[in-house]
Amino acid sequence: MSRESVLALIKAAEADQSLKAQLESAEGSEQVLEIAASQGYNFTEEELLTVMQEQQLEFATPPVELSEHAKALMKEVEANETLRQQFESAGSLADMVKIAIDQGYQVTEEEVEAGLTYFEQEGELSDAELEAVAGAGKNNARYKGKSCSKRKK
Repeated sequence: MSRESVLALIKAAEADQSLKAQLESAEGSEQVLEIAASQGYNFTEEELLTVMQEQQLEFATPPVELSEHAKALMKEVEANETLRQQFESAGSLADMVKIAIDQGYQVTEEEVEAGLTYFEQEGELSDAELEAVAGAGKNNARYKGKSCSKRKK
């Protein structure tokens, strides 16, 4: 129908936690359109994307399964002040991977990013540490944080 329909869905999700959870876990516009249609909302993908951009909303990405190396690395970053400082001063996710490999951990950029996100959710690293590390990752062209919630500014 229209842009107003997208806004109505967003407003409904604010009042309905179940609907909100469904939308937040949607991994793309197709899933959002299916959820919306099941709730009686009708709009195009273009209308959805326009409103999402205006509202600074993004789609969720499926979680990356962490390898044992990635899990061990994240625990080491948490426990080792020197390694944590190296990560904080890294200029990109690629730099973090190089640091990890130099420490003997075979990990990918996706695993490092997912590991940092995991610790952010679990509250294992301080906000300042995460901000510093996440900021480095945002400079990397492969970084694409996607969630159907407001972006942090």
